Amino acid sequence: MQSLKNILVTTTENIEGLEILQYVKPISAHIVAGTGFFSDFAASFSDIFGGRSQSYQKQLSSIYNEAIEALKKSAYENGANCIVGLRVDLDEISGKGKSMFMITALGTAVIIESPKKKNIQVRENSTAMSVEKMIEQRQRFSLIKKTQNNNLVLDDATWEFITENNVYEIAKEVYLRAVSIYPQITYEESKESLYQKLLNYLFTIPEEIRIPLLYEQLIENDTVFINGKFFNLIKDLRAIDHVRLESYLNGDDSEIRAKALQVITYDKEFYSQEDIKTYQRYIDLVQKNFSKYETIMQKKMLSSKEVEMWKCTCGEKNELQVKLCQNCGRDIYGFLAKEINPEVAIEILTETIEILKHNTHIV
Repeated sequence: MQSLKNILVTTTENIEGLEILQYVKPISAHIVAGTGFFSDFAASFSDIFGGRSQSYQKQLSSIYNEAIEALKKSAYENGANCIVGLRVDLDEISGKGKSMFMITALGTAVIIESPKKKNIQVRENSTAMSVEKMIEQRQRFSLIKKTQNNNLVLDDATWEFITENNVYEIAKEVYLRAVSIYPQITYEESKESLYQKLLNYLFTIPEEIRIPLLYEQLIENDTVFINGKFFNLIKDLRAIDHVRLESYLNGDDSEIRAKALQVITYDKEFYSQEDIKTYQRYIDLVQKNFSKYETIMQKKMLSSKEVEMWKCTCGEKNELQVKLCQNCGRDIYGFLAKEINPEVAIEILTETIEILKHNTHIV
């Protein structure tokens, strides 16, 4: 299956040496930067007059690259493996005294023949390093050294740098540091801001580093709760690893199984017909490895009639019609009301399978 990262993007109408097999459709992507972008821009005027504004250039590059990535996702969703005729427009949107910056990326999604079939070699990137790159690398090495010496400080400047420059080498330490300071923050807005900074940073690092980090720290870590704020990172980052999840669902650790149950209901970035088989395996594993609590027969008070009860792990006995334990608030499977229990998970997975079956154009 074509990988998103392997989609070619070119400003020309053709790919030299390769034939366009099919023109799929024109596509576009729009990225809007808010007023904060202009505030940073205004604050950098002295830097601009001295030559060039590094912060402004990086912001422009960031939203430019974001627009290109969004365009590639659109091409991927339409089954294309290349975008030709790329054009990027920059517009300012103003109204009621406020301004926004919008980048629009346009192109045509096409299917081209594989470069491997033509034995076309891709030229390696230049090994030259600019002075700006050298400055960035020095700061990068400085942050890594501070982390090794346990002196990492997550101030705004550090968050900006590690996010803009994909400083993946300290991902685990950044995550652990953010988690440690989160409970110390008083205001909810500040807590949400910290979470968003961590989310944005993790999004920039390579998937092969991000996925193991999230699963080791959030699912395998027995101090993390399903309803904890940081557990949402898996959902918000679309961090779905089918191999790990199947392993967790088959494992002996009930806490890890419960966490994996939540994750298998989260949305992926993209779906394929292969997911039908995967979700069916999930359903089979859920039916096999998640059971209800023990039920017993017990006489009701002042009555000789026995009724069926379910016994929670906390020791409380509840009538079958009682959905949540009257003592601890867990259901008959051991899940809290805000958590996905096995019945709900199977409903979600079944619906997903039906949707995929009815969308036959998905490869």
